[in-house]
Amino acid sequence: MADARGGNGTGSCLGFFGRTLSANDSELHQEIPQLQSEPNSIQVKCLVRTRIPSEFGNATHSLLLYTNSSDTEEHLALVYGYGQIFSLTLEKIYPNETTRDRLVRGASVSPLVPSDITTEPPLARIHSCCFTGETLGSLRCDCREQLVQAMKLMSTENRGVILYLKQEGRGIGLKDKMRAYNLIDQGYDTHEANIELGHPADGRSYLIATAILRDLQIPSVRLLTNNPHKVESIVADGVIVSERVPMIPASWALGNISSSDRENASSEIQDRDGYLITKVKKMGHILDIPED
Repeated sequence: MADARGGNGTGSCLGFFGRTLSANDSELHQEIPQLQSEPNSIQVKCLVRTRIPSEFGNATHSLLLYTNSSDTEEHLALVYGYGQIFSLTLEKIYPNETTRDRLVRGASVSPLVPSDITTEPPLARIHSCCFTGETLGSLRCDCREQLVQAMKLMSTENRGVILYLKQEGRGIGLKDKMRAYNLIDQGYDTHEANIELGHPADGRSYLIATAILRDLQIPSVRLLTNNPHKVESIVADGVIVSERVPMIPASWALGNISSSDRENASSEIQDRDGYLITKVKKMGHILDIPED
């Protein structure tokens, strides 16, 4: 028989496999605080959690899948240090729920003790999905590099959360993102291309992200971002940003790129640098552009 394990991967629960749990089951949970009322009207629910070993560092993170009351997408949270950080909606005990039911959806079957939870703000990254960069390896953007950088940092600390939102192309979707790429090839920049297609330069909302942070009981974060609008948006929705942690592209980290290096760079790298420079000059991102 396969080993059935609890939420943190330890502690066999075969002794109670199939037992129906009650809302006041003392063997499962000490009292877990209730989700506070939210400034926004969006409600989120974590449906399932699973363990994901990663090539980026030694830590294992938990992948949580969320539905919400605002759209039909399934958004994700990658949580490092589950137990210190946990989902209220996932850990809720439902009527007639068995231990097996909880195992299948990834809820804990051993006590979660709120007093053990550290109050230090964790690293957090609010990341919009990028099929072209993260799956196809496109060099038109730095999305994959930022995702990997966030995973490595959180793996080192063994604590943090990446909110992975279905917001392809800064919220315009894959089709219009591809159309925007074609406009960029005709001389537009990424800011102009979105506007030419009838979209805001960046029309993303972060209300779902802040709702997920509340479900994870994270009132304060150290936010990995170069985007001041992202900071302002989540602060306006009640999340405290104790620190903005910059995300510097590896090719820019040394600060200077010689003219000869820039001339010899592939067209793909020039595409990405043009994209980054536009985000700094036209969209207010906080990043030092390397000098020639």
